[in-house]
Amino acid sequence: MKRLALALLLLGSLPLLTGCGGGQEIESCLFVLSMAVDPAPDGNMTVTVKALSGTQEDTSSSGGRGGEASSAQEAGSEGQGGQEAHSGLETSELGYIVLSATAPSCLRALSMLSATTPRTVNLSQLREIVVSRALAETDATLSILREIHSMYRANGEAIVVVTPDDAGDFIRRQRAILGVRLSKYLEVLFEHFSEIDTIPPNAQLSSVIQAMESDTIDAAAVYAAGNTFDSTLVLSGGADLDRLPGHLPRTSPAENEYLGAALFSGPRMVGTLTGEETGLLCLMMGKAQRRTTFIGSAQYRTNLPTRVRRTIDEDGALHVRITMNLTRTAGETQQSAQEIAADIERSCVSVLLKLRAASCDAAGFGRLAIRRCLTVPQWEALDWPGVYETLPVRVSASVKVL
Repeated sequence: MKRLALALLLLGSLPLLTGCGGGQEIESCLFVLSMAVDPAPDGNMTVTVKALSGTQEDTSSSGGRGGEASSAQEAGSEGQGGQEAHSGLETSELGYIVLSATAPSCLRALSMLSATTPRTVNLSQLREIVVSRALAETDATLSILREIHSMYRANGEAIVVVTPDDAGDFIRRQRAILGVRLSKYLEVLFEHFSEIDTIPPNAQLSSVIQAMESDTIDAAAVYAAGNTFDSTLVLSGGADLDRLPGHLPRTSPAENEYLGAALFSGPRMVGTLTGEETGLLCLMMGKAQRRTTFIGSAQYRTNLPTRVRRTIDEDGALHVRITMNLTRTAGETQQSAQEIAADIERSCVSVLLKLRAASCDAAGFGRLAIRRCLTVPQWEALDWPGVYETLPVRVSASVKVL
């Protein structure tokens, strides 16, 4: 009797072993790693994607590329890279292809790619979304990001990037280096620049959309550009990274530079911050990592988490209080702790004034202002965007050098 009951139980569980209903085989997917959006004539836009090809030819000939072809095998997206370049498809480095489509909206362009490519566009592995600055400076940015985010299984952690270059060309020259596949390379790249505070925090797709839709904070995306390596300008004073991407006097196997922030007021881009200014913004938002920095001719490292408090004072001033500990790791100290603190205060005030002039509340003072309003009508009557542009700014820094 027990054997019969066991047999019936096993038979009843067979339907559960056949897979989930409505699932999608990975062999039928076009796994997109990078996406670019550029303006096109007559109000259209061109969407370019860089995706895994996963052909056997790529796998056999990639040799020591350190996982580019293996990433395609992992995704199971075989059989596209051997096609000739036509209908918007371009061959890229081994293991990857580039496709593009032009349509009145981002969603229709992606649908066109699915309809004309023997694969379904899949954004679950998406790592970066690159928008051209010409498009970011219009009100279309929010609708574009919403359309991307609305797609099934779209990766909300993908990083939003704005570039003054052609966005399609930007991702075409985005190649994996240092022996890793492209998806992992982009993941490590953004993690590294976040740790050294040269790109803004909260630049993920979901976070940028949320900030653009918010009345109490504005968005800041990553700013990036290509570098032709012909820049010879070396700054005689100030921070080496106090510049925009594309202007570093250096050579590297990576042509693209991720350095600084693209500032938004609502859905529209209104300005930029340099790499150094972005680091100060991270500091004032309480998002700075344990970083190494140059102050004067000495190198310092923060050995304890920095404490930051943002307030709106009784006189209406936007006030940031910073308490930090520094350890000198190289060079000779030429400034006292008080002088370093004063320098940090001046630099942070300059960034706050720049944000205020651009009507960009990326530091989130609106979240403090709304607490003073008891009702929604009170908040609406306050007209925070207009008030924000008139308020004074203040920074107090306490620095201890160990």
